[in-house]
Amino acid sequence: MFRFLILATFILALPNATIAASFDVALREAAPTNKYLFYLHDENVETQGKNASSTRYGVYAYDRIISHFEDRGLTVIEELRPKVDATQYAAKISMRIRQLKAAGVPSSNITVAGFSKGGFIALLVASSLNDPGVGYVVMAGCGSNAKGFAFDQFLKRKRGSRLTGRILSLYASSDIEAGSCRPAIEQASGKGLQFREQRIKTGKGHGLFYQPRPDWIEPTAIFAKGGR
Repeated sequence: MFRFLILATFILALPNATIAASFDVALREAAPTNKYLFYLHDENVETQGKNASSTRYGVYAYDRIISHFEDRGLTVIEELRPKVDATQYAAKISMRIRQLKAAGVPSSNITVAGFSKGGFIALLVASSLNDPGVGYVVMAGCGSNAKGFAFDQFLKRKRGSRLTGRILSLYASSDIEAGSCRPAIEQASGKGLQFREQRIKTGKGHGLFYQPRPDWIEPTAIFAKGGR
């Protein structure tokens, strides 16, 4: 469907390049029947841009990931964000969700899907927005081992007790950087919260989400369109 690109600072137009609309345009064209997906990338894209790469996981196929979601009938809202504070950025996403709702989009048609740091940001939104209708897909966003500091702090501050919404957690069985989000869910009262988690059997590790592979693209798209 439509691709909405929110640029944090400015747009550099290249010859023959298609300039996507700002969030303001996405908001102005908001339709209550559209299925909206906020896609939040990982930390490598913050520092390297959308063509980010990792020596361990390869190239981050940012554009292809967005296209795969669009091809499945989703209205994607994306942002190539700079390096940000996760809590502050979560507040920004929460504000934009409220704007969409005020424009007539029902909560059930809004999903926040994020990978790695983006997944953790999605979890922060779920713990602050207080809307049981909004959906969240947390992809390898609950860090572990050396990458687990932010998630550990989330648990120490009992942020899990504030979780609401429909949450789908996805992570690779071989991931050494992230794992289950259940420790956060165990802090929640359960009121206004639905949770499902899928441990994907693969040897790709954290890099599973660098490419638009069906084993995570399909469940994310189905979830965002209202299925389970």
